[in-house]
Formats: sequence, C-alpha cells, structure tokens
Amino acid sequence: MIVVSDSTPLMHFAKVGQLELLKSAYGEIVISNAVFEETVSEGILLGEKDAFLIEKEVGKWIKVVAPQQDATVFSKKYKIHEGEAASILLAMQMDADFLLINEKDGRIAAKASGVKVKGTIGVISDCIKRQIINKPEAIEILLELKSNPSEYWINPDIIDMAIEKF
Repeated sequence: MIVVSDSTPLMHFAKVGQLELLKSAYGEIVISNAVFEETVSEGILLGEKDAFLIEKEVGKWIKVVAPQQDATVFSKKYKIHEGEAASILLAMQMDADFLLINEKDGRIAAKASGVKVKGTIGVISDCIKRQIINKPEAIEILLELKSNPSEYWINPDIIDMAIEKF
C-alpha cells in the first residue's frame, strides 16, 4: 500500500501523541520535500514538539520523496498551497492508494486529479476498523482535536459527527 501524507495529518497525530497510529495503519508514509520542510524544518525553528517527533521517524517509516513535477503551476491552477500541490503531485506520481490531506481546497484539487483522499478522521476510522484502537480511544483522540480548534484546524461540528458515528 502506498500512502502519501500532507502536513496536517502528520502534525495532528504527532501533537496528540499518536504518530505511531499512521505506522500501525499503513506501514510506510511518503511525504514530499515541501511537507518535510513545513512539518520538520520550520517546526523545529519554531520549537514545535511535533516537529521533533516527526523528524525522529523520517528515514524509518516516513520516507521523503521529491515530486518530479514543479508544484508551482499546479498550486496556481487550483489556488492551493505549494505544499499541498506537491503532496498531490507526489500521490499521482507514485500512484498512491490515497493521500492524507485535510484542507478542503487541497482535497478538491486531489479528487479532481483522480487522487483518493482521507483526512485525520478517516485515519482514526481506519484504525478502529483494523482494531489498532477501540472506539473509546478514538473518541479520546477526537475530543483532544476538538479541544483546540485553532491548533488542529478541524471544525468541531465535523468532530462531533465523527464521534456520533463511532
């Protein structure tokens, strides 16, 4: 299985102390060099704890691969961040099973490009289905995400819907 990740799912799971869920669910995660810069290099400069956690796993089960195409044109076409564009291009290049991405505009661009997407909540759902975590553990993670919307950038209403579904 090939899974490419954009920045926010990685950051979310690292911030809530559950980065290993990605490894347990998917084995290896591939990120673009732009995502590495955003999550690790810039994060370390800002002193973000999640950046150090992600950096520790790079080269183990998080693999950095540069997309073959320049993300600038794709970014402008869909009016998305270059990091998101690089993630989508990398998922296309690698014929990934899916791309982990949360941002609405990025998800729309990915789907328009034929890339399947999952977000943070989709990963949690996969972890329940694969019996990596149970429903109470999933709800605990979701409540942590909901507790600080400005930190995690997920609409609390969407989190509430996920909690009801689980």
